[in-house]
Amino acid sequence: MKVSDLIDGRYRLERLLGTGGMSEVWLAEDQRLSRWVAVKILRDSVAGAAAGELVDSIEREARVIARLQHPNIVAVHDAGKHEGHHFLVMEYVHGFSVRQLVESQGRLGEAEAIRYGSQVASALQYAHEQGVIHCDVKPENILINENGVAKVADFGVADTVTRTLAPEAARAVLGTIAYLAPEVIQGFPADPRSDVYSLALTVYEMVAGRLPFAGATPAATAGQRLAMQAPPLRTLALSASAELESVLAKALALLPHDRYASAAEFGAGLRRAESLGSAVARPPVAAPPGRSPGPMAKRGSAARRRHDTTPIRRRAAERPWRSRASPPSSRSPSISTATIRASSPLRISARRTASPCLP
Repeated sequence: MKVSDLIDGRYRLERLLGTGGMSEVWLAEDQRLSRWVAVKILRDSVAGAAAGELVDSIEREARVIARLQHPNIVAVHDAGKHEGHHFLVMEYVHGFSVRQLVESQGRLGEAEAIRYGSQVASALQYAHEQGVIHCDVKPENILINENGVAKVADFGVADTVTRTLAPEAARAVLGTIAYLAPEVIQGFPADPRSDVYSLALTVYEMVAGRLPFAGATPAATAGQRLAMQAPPLRTLALSASAELESVLAKALALLPHDRYASAAEFGAGLRRAESLGSAVARPPVAAPPGRSPGPMAKRGSAARRRHDTTPIRRRAAERPWRSRASPPSSRSPSISTATIRASSPLRISARRTASPCLP
């Protein structure tokens, strides 16, 4: 695919946003509705001999996810096939991922991490009630728009791939498994508590600036998650509150029945930690040497934002790239929903029973 290609007679490709193990994601203009969308185009070579089964699974997934209507879930608008290429059309989120936030700032303030974590928990609870497990919650799949709203992308992709492909092919497509719950690493089916574990790891990383486990290899790191409880949050983040540490410890329990029973309970725990006065304001950490300050440099510290009395809606309206007359600037942070990284040598176990990731 190339710039200006017209997909399905409707979506004109404007700019490549990102690539992953299984797809490319493009910014495109929906010429019928005059709006910007993200078009995910599946790679022909992603599945080899299993391509047909994989594509069928992803198309079934798209139909399920398209029914999920929630302010914290990236919407799926359309799906189809164009000149032999299967594609998904999704809401375009102009902003940045949690991964970019952590890489730019080093770590987030506790209040900000709780806010994003609570929003994601709300999205997960809604999806779970519809019978959909995410299976791949991680910083790359949590997008923050220009108004500070978290949106979850890529529901069900990980489960579809691991059920359909051989372990080696699945590993090449999915890459990192650093956020999978212990039972999923062992090959058991994911359930809502598995998503809770993955989200808790993500919140932990937001506050501490790193994951609680760090082995010499991905396999060693996964082995730590199977054998031990995550170290208390305040061993890596001295300024974190005892309340948040306690909430994350429960959500990161090794056994699913020791965790919060639902994403709603975990979200309530996060909000309770904040209400107890646990959120400590802190300035952003400077970008690492040699890095661009990234998108967060413009946002400034939490303290500075408190003194900015300009209404959020007005500030957003003043941004010139909000206009539909021209595409969002490539210099603004553009988030792809294909942010899957490929590198982990760890074997992905086959599912022992049918997974509930799709109803």
